Order: sequence, then C-alpha cells, then structure tokens
Amino acid sequence: MPLVNKYPNTLPEVIDSLGSENFSAALLEFIRDTANFDSAVLMAYPETSALQVIHNALHPGDQSGFGSSYQDHLWLLSPLYLSAKSGVRGFFHILDIAPENFKYSEYYNLYYHSNGVKDQVGYLVESGDGTPVAISLERTSALRSFSKTDKKRLKGAAATVSALVKQQWPAGVSNTANNSTEALETNLHHHVEKLLSQFGSSYLTPRERDVVQLVLKGYPSKVAAQRLGISSQTEQVHRKNIYQKLGLSSHGELFSLFFDALVQPCPTDGDPLTYLTPK
Repeated sequence: MPLVNKYPNTLPEVIDSLGSENFSAALLEFIRDTANFDSAVLMAYPETSALQVIHNALHPGDQSGFGSSYQDHLWLLSPLYLSAKSGVRGFFHILDIAPENFKYSEYYNLYYHSNGVKDQVGYLVESGDGTPVAISLERTSALRSFSKTDKKRLKGAAATVSALVKQQWPAGVSNTANNSTEALETNLHHHVEKLLSQFGSSYLTPRERDVVQLVLKGYPSKVAAQRLGISSQTEQVHRKNIYQKLGLSSHGELFSLFFDALVQPCPTDGDPLTYLTPK
C-alpha cells in the first residue's frame, strides 16, 4: 500500500510545513506515526563547519550530556557522524553502523551509558547540496526496544523522509553553529582523520597508536584486538602503556586529551601533542 494512503493526516501536514520553521517537528510527527519514540534530534554535518543542531526534541535525561560533551567535540567520533562521512545513507539501527559490541566501548560509556537511551534508530539523508543530515530517533526505558516490525516500517519510509529533507533544504542547511571547531580547517572531517593518524606519534609506538585510534572510534577492547590480530591480553597491555606514557588514568581523560589537541594548531606532519602537556 502506498505510504501516502497509510498516513493521510501527517504526510499532508509535513508537506504543508515545507519551507517553514515547523518542518522538523512535523517531520518527526510523520515518522512517529510509523513507529513511536520518545526522544529525537535532527543534526547536520556541514563540510566546513561544526555540528549544526537543527531541531532538539531529546528527552530530559539526554539534554545535559548532549548540550555539553557531545556538542563540544564528542560528536566527531560518533557512529552517526563517522557513518555519514563514509557515505552511509538511509535507515539505520545504531548497532548496524557502530563497531561490534559497541555497548562495551569507551565511547558508549562516555555518552550512552548514562543518558537513558534504551534503543536508537534513525536516518542518514542529505540536504539538496549533499550535506549529511542525521535524524536520530531514540527510546528510553519508558518504551520497549524497536521491534523488527518497527524497523521494517521505518525503513519503508526512508525514501519519503529523504525526499522531504531535500525539499526543505534544497541549498543546504543554514549555518547557525557557534563552535570553536568552525575555524579549524576547510574540511573538518579530514582534519579529524589527520589528527587521529598523528595523535601520540611522539610518545607511542605504531601499534599503540593503532589501539588509540580504535578506542577513540568506539571499538571495545576485544574487537580492537581482533582487528589488530593480537590477543585481548596484549591489547590490554598496550592500553596500560598508552595511559602511562600519556599520563592518563581513564578513557575519559584520553578523549579529553584528543579534543584538547583538536583545537590546537599542529604541524602538517607532526604530533599534535607537541603543543600540549600530556596530563
């Protein structure tokens, strides 16, 4: 059955809202008729500027973390951002785009563990100029996890959601961000990738730097070891050595050190930590 006949009320409303400030809220209501959720946010990832929060409808438990650590810099290492920049488009479930065993990663502990999110799905689409737009839909403990039927129906609406977003922002999402990362480089994603490749090169062995990159990208210890072809015990030894060499005591401090380096000038082919004093 055509989608337009399944949703006679909300689809006309979201179409009527095109070009207005009510579009994002109307779009979420349209999606909610497909499968319910109690927390959501629309974000854009422009090529030359920081994260743009288009519409914040997150539940109260997620507001503090999203408004501080996530928007500061943590979004640059999120599965949504990394997947969007690698070309992933359409409907997603968080575990389909995140590293294996993501719930056991340092990234998950930093952001997801305490924000009340039970399950997460959404869409990675584009505005008219090709800017990636993420529509994150979450369920807290007040709702059950998304079922197979929920995900099938949401996936079926992906083409419509994509078309609506392109119609709303044919020339791209207006740049309303005010973030210190805006002036870093012409291409923010390339800057982050370069920083990851050089981070700690003055202090760490090549293998230890491999471990750091996987930790920062959300790979839990066991999965990181598998990707590197080493035992879990060896990977843990590398982590211990990394923390000792950089003067760190937790994975939270490792992320903080990386984000401190992100906003510092760094040589073209050098370690950004040479501009910082490791903690």
